[in-house]
Amino acid sequence: MSSSAVANQATKPHHKMEGHTGTIYCILGLPDKRRIMSCSGDGSLRVWHLESGKQVGNAWKDEGSEFEGVLALALSPDGKTVASGTQGGTVRLWNVDTGKVVKKWTEDTEIVQSIGWSPDGCRVVSGSYGGAVRVLDVRSGETIFGPIETGQGNIVWAVSYSLDGKKIVTGADGLQVWDANTGKLLKTVRITVSCLVWASGGRLLIVGSLNMIRIFDTNTWTEIAVLDGHEKLVNAISLSPNERILASVSDDHTARLWNLNNNKLIGPPLRHECEVRCVFFSGKFLATGCYDHHMYTWDVSAIVKQAGLNDLLSDNVNVVNKSVLDADATRRQATQIKGVRRVPQGFFDDFSPSHGPHTVHTAAPRQPASPLSWAQKFMSGMLRRRDGVNVQLPPIVEVPLTAGKPRNYHARKKPSASSSRSPKPPTMQQQSGGVTQNNLPSSQQPNAATASTTPPAVTGIAGAAGTSRDITIRQAGWRARFLLWVCCVPIQNTGG
Repeated sequence: MSSSAVANQATKPHHKMEGHTGTIYCILGLPDKRRIMSCSGDGSLRVWHLESGKQVGNAWKDEGSEFEGVLALALSPDGKTVASGTQGGTVRLWNVDTGKVVKKWTEDTEIVQSIGWSPDGCRVVSGSYGGAVRVLDVRSGETIFGPIETGQGNIVWAVSYSLDGKKIVTGADGLQVWDANTGKLLKTVRITVSCLVWASGGRLLIVGSLNMIRIFDTNTWTEIAVLDGHEKLVNAISLSPNERILASVSDDHTARLWNLNNNKLIGPPLRHECEVRCVFFSGKFLATGCYDHHMYTWDVSAIVKQAGLNDLLSDNVNVVNKSVLDADATRRQATQIKGVRRVPQGFFDDFSPSHGPHTVHTAAPRQPASPLSWAQKFMSGMLRRRDGVNVQLPPIVEVPLTAGKPRNYHARKKPSASSSRSPKPPTMQQQSGGVTQNNLPSSQQPNAATASTTPPAVTGIAGAAGTSRDITIRQAGWRARFLLWVCCVPIQNTGG
């Protein structure tokens, strides 16, 4: 079989699952890792066998729920209970073994769009079409707090507890972080959110936002990466068990696989006949659910092997994504300036200005000098350099040459050996994410009047210890020669 035939086979569905009579809104995996569960606008929950693609048992339905489309599912941490949210505003808890409802809440009058469990399995959080969030006690059936009005549009598309159970994150017209015990709003990031998933032990939050995917560092809530490739709204995302591959589905009729080691696409898009609403990773298979009432499974192992990325199939769980975690959103790479003029390090060493004490390199003890000997030495040094004789060129540094500006060279003192403090990073604004990180106090903000006209200083040139004053040396011209002529000082070319 040719390589193109193998590639085409790898990007075709492994199975097509038929049975639902409405849009497939959500898919989750069951603890045995051989079955998945789906919910639909037809009001039912169904269990499927991954390998065969066949439905297991009858559809799960609750009395009076025939006309309540099920929009959200979440599996409890112990794998024994499934929570569902419906178009009728009802939250139900289902026993996984029996397929029966064990508890339900009908207090919500709004459509329940999203749902999640606390890490201890004692609470369920729901997000509604009315923009409200409610936290329910699983044992007592009481509402712990809520409804909390998010104020972020009409629909809470995504809701989730943090992995330590201390926070709740909601996604709507903004990404919001709440205190899980008090309901107090802690943080708001101004982006549109359609779905989200935690990664790297809670250090990262991956967010579907319009037609792209954003990755946030949850310590600072700074955006550190963007995965761009979809052409329309990203509806759902799912992580592989080892957290090295991310799957996303979109209204652009595709599912896409992303290599989280470098944030690049793996292979071609997995194409569907209509919009794709939900996705779930289960072992080596990927399950997708569509608006055409069907589900599809895809063999991820074949796709990854075809792309030559077999290492992404490692069974190591919770592999740290170093490429993302090491990204520093507050650090800018050094700018490469074109048109620089190179100046030998030590160019200014034989000039001793009259202002301020500076270290001067000497080859031998100085002899008593005449009052104007400094001028003679200065001009002789200039002529030696002009002739190019006896001039040694040590390692060079680069000085930007700004068009239309005076050719002023600035030497800055070398840091003392005892100082190990690194400079603070510059102010960085994440415009796309609406997060602003300002690490500089007001006293250290750059002066707008001088920032655009002063060329960067050259570092690494020897200066005086214990002083911060810059040395400025202008190129010698006719004024210096006139001064020497008036003083009747002969100028000799000592360079030969």
